[in-house]
Amino acid sequence: MTSKFINIIRKAAGYCGGRNRFWVPLLCGLAYSLALPPFNSMLHPALAPMPLLSFIALIPFFFFATLQPRRRGLAYSYIYCAAMILGQHYWIGFTTADGLWIYILIGVALISLVWGALYFAAALAFRFCAARLPRFYIIVYPAVWVLVEYFRTLTDLAFPWAYIGYSMTGILPLAQFSSFTGVWGLSYLIVLGNIVIWELLRAYKSGGEVRQKLLVFGAWAALVMGIFVWGIVRMNVAPPAETGTSKVALMQSCMDQFNWGPNSLDTAITVSDSMVRVAAAEKPDFIIFSESALLCYLDRRPDIRWKVLTWAKYAGAPIMVGSLHWDRRPDNPPDKNEYDVYNTAFLTQGDRLVPYHKIMLVPFSEIMPFQAQFPILSRINLAGAGFKRGTSETVFSVNDNLNVAPYICYEIIFPSFVSRRLHESTNMLVNITNDGWFGRSSGPYQHAAMAQMRSIENGITLARAANSGISMFVDPVGRVIARTGLYTREMVVMDVPTYRIMTYYGRFGDWFVMVCFIIAAAGIFSIFVKKKRPGEITNPLLVEEQNLQPANACQSERL
Repeated sequence: MTSKFINIIRKAAGYCGGRNRFWVPLLCGLAYSLALPPFNSMLHPALAPMPLLSFIALIPFFFFATLQPRRRGLAYSYIYCAAMILGQHYWIGFTTADGLWIYILIGVALISLVWGALYFAAALAFRFCAARLPRFYIIVYPAVWVLVEYFRTLTDLAFPWAYIGYSMTGILPLAQFSSFTGVWGLSYLIVLGNIVIWELLRAYKSGGEVRQKLLVFGAWAALVMGIFVWGIVRMNVAPPAETGTSKVALMQSCMDQFNWGPNSLDTAITVSDSMVRVAAAEKPDFIIFSESALLCYLDRRPDIRWKVLTWAKYAGAPIMVGSLHWDRRPDNPPDKNEYDVYNTAFLTQGDRLVPYHKIMLVPFSEIMPFQAQFPILSRINLAGAGFKRGTSETVFSVNDNLNVAPYICYEIIFPSFVSRRLHESTNMLVNITNDGWFGRSSGPYQHAAMAQMRSIENGITLARAANSGISMFVDPVGRVIARTGLYTREMVVMDVPTYRIMTYYGRFGDWFVMVCFIIAAAGIFSIFVKKKRPGEITNPLLVEEQNLQPANACQSERL
């Protein structure tokens, strides 16, 4: 049985690494996304085991990164990486803004090529680490991978979407590890597992020391099982004795963003009015509408502002609603009317609306990257990329028992941005979003899973209102209490917990990223301070291509 297994591995490796088989890394890269949402129980109970694929998803990546000859390995690695990014971001192409569809498709291709180049650099790093740190790269390389993921949260091009650690939202006991390390620790654990299994397969293929690799695999598996058991215990710890609840209403009005016309705002107001009247019978403490629920300059339209304030009085509860806002620029010349436009969440408070202006804006869609450094870029307007970035990290005081931190759309996918805004008194995350642009793709599911992870990291309840779905309540340990489907007009009203579980990640933020930086730096330092032994080849990556043999092998032949 073992010999058959070894033969299968060798034949598969020989075939996949063959010449002109570019379709192999392409398919393997696309298949990477099968380990990520929505391929878990969120989509269908039968898919519950799919997140386990994350523990082998990177084995093709390692194979292509170390493939010989080197030129073929580099080409296959880049194809794999570009396809991997395409599989995670294809849904952007569902955004059919008038007259811009061809540009959006070009944008999807560019995203795949550019972010693919970043992971191609990660492939080069793997090839280098595996050759120069054969004993310790198993510890060093997962840290490098985490740093690559963290880099995606930086610069004006930041788009930290669908990290491999998010696959664990489908296995909640393991996902509890993020309360300690953030999603970064889950990514480290998963990449570590991929390397352990990769080393075991290599040992079988080459006839190496399998027993040692099995021991390492056993140690990793024991670590994972220990975290799993700890996660179960954490999820079943009784809540604090003075646990509070608030009745919250999520409004999924499902307005068609693809066919927004002159009468659409009237329709949105009519639909919203009827939903508030139904929700009012439940006597909620708080009502939440989605981003773009009222697609107008709400606070600049006295008639519509009056309606929203009237709804709040009728329901006897504050209302949060997504809309737009403009302010005259302070340096506005007397002969010109120039304005700053914001993507805004408004909270009703008495006879006024309190705004929160979105801070993290989507590159190209809401803001042109690097326009602060190059002001001329502000003149370029792609699909409305002319929004002003907010500056106040607002926390809404809804009532005496409820303080909520609002996040608009993709702000929720930035781990550190979310955690740093949570005051000690904050007891609910509120994410309003409009994922209606992305169709029935993986995009809305992935976005919801990332929001779910923020609850676990910070030990706090999440209320998520999405225009077309997925709207949901998530408790402080990540359990989805209730959720809606896609493209349905419905509301969810229920009592949700408002207690907070203080977490290590919530207190210390991205400390694990710093640990990964130290590990990676130590590994690189050890490579460059390592003394060359007599007869040692200086570049082990070129041994096979140069057809060289180590000096001790030549000496043994002479003997």
